[in-house]
Amino acid sequence: MTESNLGAIVGGPARDALRAIAELLAPDSTVVIDRVTLAIDYPERYVEVQNELYSQTLEKPHPELAWFALVDALHDRKLLVWVDWNEDAAEVLGQLRALASAPAGSWAQSLAMTFDRAAGLESLLARVGDNITETGVSLAWLDSDSDTFLIALVPSVHGATLVELALAAGHCVRVF
Repeated sequence: MTESNLGAIVGGPARDALRAIAELLAPDSTVVIDRVTLAIDYPERYVEVQNELYSQTLEKPHPELAWFALVDALHDRKLLVWVDWNEDAAEVLGQLRALASAPAGSWAQSLAMTFDRAAGLESLLARVGDNITETGVSLAWLDSDSDTFLIALVPSVHGATLVELALAAGHCVRVF
């Protein structure tokens, strides 16, 4: 796949949506927006940079490169965590509290003690969302079609916009 072919996949509304998602989830970070833009506009160069910086072995650009660039950049800035579906509640909550965008307060303490593992991680995420709503922040699950949950926080007033932007970019985001 050439750069021009890849650009057609991530062009127009999808390109704008990915950049807007980066701005919503990392409003004070041009680094995140720049990495997403590089992956969209210059995918071959993005692959080179990633391989140099992170000792990765990406062979060539692929249609999901810009989405992965967004996820990686958010993670690097401590604005997103990767959570395995079978993580312990205390571990998940600890990771969420460590996010740079995490609200202050004791919202996580009682959740770890009362979480029923049989209810599943999605249930825990919904309970977290319920507990942080009053802080003006919502929990966003960026679907990765895997058993890893990609979790970020978004201002509650932008939750619906984030979902719409993700759909425009060809992805699914669920906001709690």
